[in-house]
Amino acid sequence: MEPLATPPPPPQEEKSTNWPIAVNLGLLVLNFLFTRSISSLLIAVLVLAVVNGIAAVMLSSFNKMRWVTAFILSALLVLLIGLGICGLILSNLHVNH
Repeated sequence: MEPLATPPPPPQEEKSTNWPIAVNLGLLVLNFLFTRSISSLLIAVLVLAVVNGIAAVMLSSFNKMRWVTAFILSALLVLLIGLGICGLILSNLHVNH
């Protein structure tokens, strides 16, 4: 008689790494709602992108590649959305007329 094969252990659920993106976009929206200034929004976008970049570099030294990817994506999304908002604000100012 053959011994019963033990089933493989269930896969471990990976914790979500979406919170850096949500926190950064929330901070960006709060900054815009409270200041309504393009200069402070631009500064906030650049500061958030730099902070996310530093966090990604620090976590890469600990081989936390999932978190590195999350912070890099967060930095790119903050830059993309933040600079898009700045461009939208500038286009509504009608500076060229």
